[in-house]
Amino acid sequence: MKIVLTAPATEMSEYDEKNPAIAFSAAFPKPRTIPRSYLKKHLYPPVPKIEGYRVKYAPLGLRRIEAALIESKLFREDDIAIVHPDDLDKVVEEDTRIVGVSVKDPFGLAYVSTTYSALVGIGETINRYEFNYLIKKVSKLRRKHKFHVVMGGQGVWQITRLGMQKAYSIDVIVEGEGEEIAPIIFHRLVTSEAVPSRVRGKSVDADAIPCIHGASIYGAVEITRGCGRGCQFCTPTMHVKRSLPLERIVKDIETNLLWGKNYILLVTEDIFLYGSKIPWEPNEAAIKRLILEILKREKLGLKYVQITHINLATALYKKDLTKWIAENLQPYAWCGLGGKRVVTTEVGIETGSPRLMARYMAGKCRPFKPEDWPRVTVDALAVMEEYDWVSLATIIVGLPGETPEDAFMTLKLVDDIREHGLRTLLVPLLFIPLGYCALKDAPVRTFNELSEVQVDIFKECWRHNLRVWGAGFFNNLPRISRAILKVMSRFIMAFVVRRYWWRKRIADGVYEELKRYL
Repeated sequence: MKIVLTAPATEMSEYDEKNPAIAFSAAFPKPRTIPRSYLKKHLYPPVPKIEGYRVKYAPLGLRRIEAALIESKLFREDDIAIVHPDDLDKVVEEDTRIVGVSVKDPFGLAYVSTTYSALVGIGETINRYEFNYLIKKVSKLRRKHKFHVVMGGQGVWQITRLGMQKAYSIDVIVEGEGEEIAPIIFHRLVTSEAVPSRVRGKSVDADAIPCIHGASIYGAVEITRGCGRGCQFCTPTMHVKRSLPLERIVKDIETNLLWGKNYILLVTEDIFLYGSKIPWEPNEAAIKRLILEILKREKLGLKYVQITHINLATALYKKDLTKWIAENLQPYAWCGLGGKRVVTTEVGIETGSPRLMARYMAGKCRPFKPEDWPRVTVDALAVMEEYDWVSLATIIVGLPGETPEDAFMTLKLVDDIREHGLRTLLVPLLFIPLGYCALKDAPVRTFNELSEVQVDIFKECWRHNLRVWGAGFFNNLPRISRAILKVMSRFIMAFVVRRYWWRKRIADGVYEELKRYL
């Protein structure tokens, strides 16, 4: 096989096939006593294979690169295989010229990994473990077959920032979008031409993003790229927004359905961006046309549809459109809560401080003003829940320059969400200066640097989550499972969390809530 594409095993799995959020479990530490074989079987089982060890479902990013290589006419489809890392030694041969690796969070330095590995505190994250496993296998095969290694994906910033490209024997790192630059790089490597060790791909026009040739993990289908709201802590929002043409979106959906998928994950920074010219002014006609066209594919086997992200300010600003989307997608919802289907998505609360909103993310709250953000957040979540749209919401703790007053405003916003009876799953995260965001040079925050108010944000968020979601989860567990969890939680309280004051402060509050269910 001339070109072999792969990714760490944690990215080559669908975990729970109807809940993409379960994939975040790979950001938690890997206990040393649990073997890899157990994790692969029970947490991230490999996607199924077809002929030649090719995977039946692949990460969307690898599907895009595969399509770009084929449509460039520089490579034949038979020259390319996307495979699970465990099958590399069965596919890589003497004629293999390139192994391309896609990474999302190779060193466990992203938001969820950094935050919750510190909280749990027992070893390296699972995604880092699997990245190291993959790199060792690639290095071993390379000594035998002398191919080039090319690495891309949203996590390559971790390799370059830590200066690990040479240590991992990576010939070329592709930063940014790869659809246009990857075929050129691959062709030059195959023909033994010189290629820089780091290449920056430019933003690709929407019409030039190739349609995928095979099914994607979770049936992921991109509908927009970039955002344009300009949040300084985030990389995608700094990029110009593009909407993919409807016919290309439909073609990608049909490809997934024809390969046996019955669920589609619409990938976007905000569903309200589709077809818009200004990020905070949605194109209602384009959005409705998109959703109605998607739902026509029910005859091809479509059963479930989920949206990755929406913007809270626009959800409130365009209540009628929010209601229309929820009503049309509820019959296709993946998740249930309280005995009924609910439309789920991810939203960014980030802070309750108008000052920090104005400083770092003023575009997030438009067309409202930063001083309106706490009210906008609660009202938007309430509007969404009125239409059975329940959110997973992120909160960033420790933004540069965050004062105790700022943190207190965020804590108050968490209290307001609870007092309004909202069912939002709140996910507090430490601030991380991600690869290419405007705040990339800001210092990383650690729990040891947080104030008591900032630590209380973590405690109150997870107490809220247990109140809302705990009964549905724990009451469905067998008695033996609850008993085991009860013993484990007492052990963790006694021997793990008391090493650091912030762990004890968080755990004490969460444990009091947890005892209701165990």
